[in-house]
Amino acid sequence: MSIKAIILVGGETTGTRFRPLSMDVPKALFPIAGKPIVSHIIDSLLELVDSGLEEVYLLGYFKDTKPFDKYIEEMKGHYPELRLKYLSEPYSMGTGGGLFHFREEIFDNVNYNKVIVIHGDIVCSYPFKSMYEFFEKSQANMVVLGIDPILLLNNYQNHTQVQNRSSFKIYENNKVLSNYGTIIANKSNNRVVHYVEKPSSSISELRLESSYYTLVNGGVYIFDKTLLEFLVKAQQQREKEINYWSPQFFDADDNFSANNSSKLSLELDVLKTLPEANSTFLTFKSNSFWYQLKTPVSALLTNNFFLEKELQKKCSTALAPSSMNIIPPVKIGRNTILHSKGYKIGPNVSIGDHVSIGNGVRLKNCIIADNTIIGDHSYISGAIISTNVIVGKWCRIEGTFDSPTITRDITKIGTDGYFKLINNISVLCQNNIVKDQVVVYNSIVLPHKELKQDIKNELIM
Repeated sequence: MSIKAIILVGGETTGTRFRPLSMDVPKALFPIAGKPIVSHIIDSLLELVDSGLEEVYLLGYFKDTKPFDKYIEEMKGHYPELRLKYLSEPYSMGTGGGLFHFREEIFDNVNYNKVIVIHGDIVCSYPFKSMYEFFEKSQANMVVLGIDPILLLNNYQNHTQVQNRSSFKIYENNKVLSNYGTIIANKSNNRVVHYVEKPSSSISELRLESSYYTLVNGGVYIFDKTLLEFLVKAQQQREKEINYWSPQFFDADDNFSANNSSKLSLELDVLKTLPEANSTFLTFKSNSFWYQLKTPVSALLTNNFFLEKELQKKCSTALAPSSMNIIPPVKIGRNTILHSKGYKIGPNVSIGDHVSIGNGVRLKNCIIADNTIIGDHSYISGAIISTNVIVGKWCRIEGTFDSPTITRDITKIGTDGYFKLINNISVLCQNNIVKDQVVVYNSIVLPHKELKQDIKNELIM
């Protein structure tokens, strides 16, 4: 029996909240703790090689496929146990449409009867092995990772994410369910009895029944081949709807029908129907860390999490050893030059390849990407520095993401459920130049800019 894994990496029409970082590279390939988030996922998937995992697909919609083609080529040597391939959708097809479109490749052989599907922006401990063992033992048709929303509300993950245990807060109390798919499952057998996408009810309303779990959809699924049957049914239903409505509202030559008939939502068109179907649909309940990479701020938090995770490993060689100049966890890339006089780096710092760090530099809570130069005596904290950036001497690049800077103005709460983090991170996009003695405070600078004077709480376009 063999397994295939599909990582949903989004597309050009998604991930807009991750801008401006996604202007440089697709979100799934953005370097966090020394490597793209998809590499963190694949590293954890290696636990399933002994169980039969042989192929991993990256599935998404990007007109320019070169970044993924380059990534696949570079990773061949890193993952000799796996066959990696990027599947490019002809247009944005939704979380289920791509699975249907490439069904012949994904379900090409009778030996491949298990499929793991992972949303590529999910950050967690990736319990693939224990989840798969649960799937096999229970003889389920489908299993979804379920996260206790109370853990999100209690903000438990930030105890290891944010240095100095700040009061940084992410989710609005009691309304976290309205931002995610919600699973209602029987506690006695983990069977899903109801699935609803972004319900209007609060947690307190849904947790009154003690016989059932109320969980957040964790974005990790294991399916057997019955998934194909449900995708076919969903596609047929979508075509019926399009054929019924489009003649009344669209011209005969309008391409609306052609594109939208194949646009399927895995959550709305498949998962929502499973509790009523004649199949075993279960949830795997997890109380471990779970997070979603959505914004530049979340990239810093994700960086901290992966660094902490690596730090907790015994005999890890991936991080720089602690010293007078290094406060762990710190990740330093290849061919990086650290000048010898008085620098101090850490905690929670990731430095890419071919970076030059000057004398007397102070770095903490930041991501420094490849081919960057940091001049003597500069200070960088709460910031993301993208590729090919030059920071001069005695500069200060600072964000305050690890402080309680979240607005309490109710109008500033976004539809994605995150408090809008106002002016609390600094981002320098690729090919920026910061002249000597310039201060960048809680500001975003788009690519190819030269800063000659201080900026504070600004967006430089």
